[in-house]
Amino acid sequence: MSGESAAHIHLVEQLIALVERRHRTSRGLMVFADHRKFGSNRPPTIGGFHPDVLAQDVPASFQVIGEAKTQKDLEEERSSRQICAFLDHLALYSNSSFYLAVPWYLKGRANYFIYALRRPTHQSVAIQVIPITVRL
Repeated sequence: MSGESAAHIHLVEQLIALVERRHRTSRGLMVFADHRKFGSNRPPTIGGFHPDVLAQDVPASFQVIGEAKTQKDLEEERSSRQICAFLDHLALYSNSSFYLAVPWYLKGRANYFIYALRRPTHQSVAIQVIPITVRL
């Protein structure tokens, strides 16, 4: 996470909180995040990319990937390849979810971005764009 903007760090923090709140189970939830408070518990590489957040219950019956994108990030071609790789991975698991956290004013653009990337093989993945009020 070194070198990330304050806005991106805030998006990741909000994404971690959302995943923990929505997906906590009585059996437990393993959360890996690209954030300083997680130390070396960072998400593994998926399709050549590291997600900002990866979570699953214990024992694993679902997977969740969360990605945070600022306006600059969303405009990069790398983001398309990255998110496609994450959706391809999640499509292999039942009950999987993908969250894309963006500044609130990018919600419409982010929804179109996801719509353009989504393939028929991704239909089993629950996808949601999460608009976040970003502190400046």
